[in-house]
Amino acid sequence: MKIIANPRAGHKRGARAIRELLLLLEAKGIKPELFETRYPGHATELAQRLAEKGEPRIIVFGGDGTISEVVNATVNTGIELGIISVGTGNDLARSLDLPYNQPEEALEVVLTGGPIKVDVGWEQERCFISTLGLGFPTVIAQEVNKMKYLKGSPAFFIATYKAIKHLRAIPVKITLDDATLTVNCTSVLIQNTRFCGGGLLMAPAARMDDGLFDVVVVNDIGKVDLMLNFPKIYSGRHLEHPKFSLYRTRSIRIDTPINLSKMFDGDIYGQTPVNAKVLRGAATIIGPSILRR
Repeated sequence: MKIIANPRAGHKRGARAIRELLLLLEAKGIKPELFETRYPGHATELAQRLAEKGEPRIIVFGGDGTISEVVNATVNTGIELGIISVGTGNDLARSLDLPYNQPEEALEVVLTGGPIKVDVGWEQERCFISTLGLGFPTVIAQEVNKMKYLKGSPAFFIATYKAIKHLRAIPVKITLDDATLTVNCTSVLIQNTRFCGGGLLMAPAARMDDGLFDVVVVNDIGKVDLMLNFPKIYSGRHLEHPKFSLYRTRSIRIDTPINLSKMFDGDIYGQTPVNAKVLRGAATIIGPSILRR
């Protein structure tokens, strides 16, 4: 068993959780080969080496960012990825109904589950497994990454409160499969998964096996209005608000008058424009025999 593990996952709680995982494996008579990440991008490098050696299965121990890095190295290879999600957001695990922050339960799925083909987002030589965000989501992600102790929904809610002063609308041109929009918006979230932001049900009907992005556009909403309606995102009721719009598309291009940072699965890489498409069934996740929705 090959494990790529991030000891800093979940704001550095990962090191203790790794020790717990090794004890669980020892009790089952399994001797794993552990590869710990040391810096951003290291998980991709480690996964590439294992892929080059023909490794058929890799266990990923970490948060959404670590999982995303491994997916970038294994997309369209058929390598099966076991997910032990112990990060701050855990949105991929939530969206696939996998255990998160529960290493023992997640390990059981890895050991007994089967392969599930899921879609991956591809944007100018980089993949994302959950979310590509523009605008306000990038500011929130930067605030979350500064936090040392909080994780999950509390971390993202407090980060949103801290970041709200930076909320602003800018004109963007969004080109979908069958429409072109010019809108004044604060946020664009290209969702492959239902969840983002540590449990926000941003795209309630999103599926990871339908070949489509669910694109949520937040128009020129005010600061107070956003904070008052923010709790509704946890139940998906935010889409009832007139400032939130939902579109489905296989591909998307976003052009902006100024350079905006792009957020891939919680981490910041590059700037606009965005030119993304769905790679259908390009990743293989170990999970329950039926993809539950």
